[in-house]
Order: sequence, then structure tokens, then C-alpha cells
Amino acid sequence: MVISSLKLVESDLLRVEEQLVTLLEKRGGVLKGPAEMMFRGGGKRLRPALVLLSSRLFGPQPESAISIAAAVEMVHGASLIHDDVIDDTDLRRGQPTMKALSGNRIAVLLGDLLLCQALLAVAELDRVVLVQVVSQAVADMTAGQILELRQQGNVETQVQDYLRMIEGKTAALMEAGCRLGALLTDATPAQVEACGQFGLNLGMAFQISDDVLDIWGNPDKLGKPTGSDLRERKYTLPFLHAYQQSLKPQRNLVRQLLTQATLEPGAMQALVQWMDQNHSREHAIELAEKYVQQARAALRQTPAGPTRTTLEELLDYVVNREH
Repeated sequence: MVISSLKLVESDLLRVEEQLVTLLEKRGGVLKGPAEMMFRGGGKRLRPALVLLSSRLFGPQPESAISIAAAVEMVHGASLIHDDVIDDTDLRRGQPTMKALSGNRIAVLLGDLLLCQALLAVAELDRVVLVQVVSQAVADMTAGQILELRQQGNVETQVQDYLRMIEGKTAALMEAGCRLGALLTDATPAQVEACGQFGLNLGMAFQISDDVLDIWGNPDKLGKPTGSDLRERKYTLPFLHAYQQSLKPQRNLVRQLLTQATLEPGAMQALVQWMDQNHSREHAIELAEKYVQQARAALRQTPAGPTRTTLEELLDYVVNREH
């Protein structure tokens, strides 16, 4: 499923899909079948699109952008597989997860395989800086996941810890994708940095928007029930904002609701109403908009044209999307 604002690179995203299949055919081994099944499950393909668009900002798209975009999508796929194992998730995008279909052991190995093949695909271009960018992104994503696990269940988590967490888990790979695309061209160091900052701020806004949708979104459009983060005791920005705004009696009531082994519909409704009373949804959207504005400022340091217009439209999509 291609986001409507990405029509400019739709045909090349199909080439990325073909490249993914080719890489798995060539190197997938016994895990080729499960890996192919996972990528056929669809997705927004936002991260490979960022590689392609960033590489087009500074002239014709280099052919190497296709394989780099495929590698970035493999890293993203690996992170989702590992997340589903860690979170014991059986459903993603309305479809059974690899963990649900094949079990934890196969899922972990498949995630590892995808990471290794992604790095090999990047290394084939024989440019150390590209491998460094991808490796740093993987390290940052892992650190973000570790921080999330350490904070899980902690209602006293600070907003700054949450922001560090999403910067690693989500924004790091978007930043890397934009840097990689620019590095494939004749972009100046300053322009490469601007692309990276665009991707970083886009990623921050994207994850905050995602966390808002997890509470107030439409389950039919999301492909999963709302409130999954709360049920897993992952306290995202809307919850943390409401908790920090609350007095001790409210905090005690919230803690009492969260002592339930599984949050019943009434408890979930009470928590959502509590967040509404504290205007936490509006606060989160406002912060996401600030990141969008920072992304726009970074983008203005790149050449004007259809590609930059597409990236600007992508920012609008991030804060207005329904899934």
C-alpha cells in the first residue's frame, strides 16, 4: 500500500519490492519462504520512499538508491519481527505476525537474517560511510528498544525518556534513510545533514501521531484494537502528559485502574476520559506539529522542485493520517 503522496516514486517502490525478492532468493536460505511472506504483507513503505526521494532532491535518482531502499526496508522488517517477539504480538496490519505463524525461534532468526542481509547489500556499494549510517541506525533502534523495556510499567517515566525512546525506535531509521539517499548524490555535507534532520523530525512526529492513534484511532482502519500500548503498560506521550498534570488523588485512581491484570473496557474508557480531561491528545498533536515545523525548516535547505513538494506533502500526511 503506497501512501497517496508518494505517487512520484510508486514505480520505483515496486522495483524495491522486486529487489527484496531478489535478495531473499539469492541469500534467504531456509528462511526465504517466511521472509517473502512477510514482505508480501504490505506496509506503508515509507522508509524506502525516503531513500528514493532524498536521492532525487539533488538530481536524477542513482540506480544504487533501489538497493539501498530495499536494505532499509529489510532493517525495518527485522525490527518489526523482533518487536513482535518481545511484545508477544500475534497481529500486525490485520495479519498474523511471523511470531504467531512460525514461533519465536524462527522469528528471531529471520529478523537476524534480514539485518545481516541488509548490511551486506549496503556493503556491496563499497562505501564505508553508508555502512556506518545503517549500523548506527540499528544501534540506535536497539538502544531505543532497551529503554522502552526498562521503562515499561513505570508510570513515572519522564517525557524526555519517552522522546529518547522514540528517537531510537522510530526516528533513527528515517533519519538514516534520508542521509543515505543524499549520500548517494552530489549533495554537500550541509545538505546531507539537512536531509538527516528532516528524517529525524519526520520520524518523531510520525511516532507521536502513531501513539495518539493507538488511543483515539479507528480500530478498523488501524487493523488492530486501540489501547494496545496501555494494555502492555507502555506509557506513551498522552498518558505521561496526563499523569504529570494530575494531582495525587487522580494519580492514585490511575494506578488502581492499572493494577488490573487485563484492562477491562470500563477501565480503558476511564483512562481515555482522564487523558481527554487533561487535553493530552491536543498536547501530543501540538508537539508533533513542532517536529513537523523543524522538518520543514530542514527541507528548505534543499533544492526546490517536485521532490521537495512531495516531501512537504508527506509531512502533512504524518499528522493527519488515520492509520
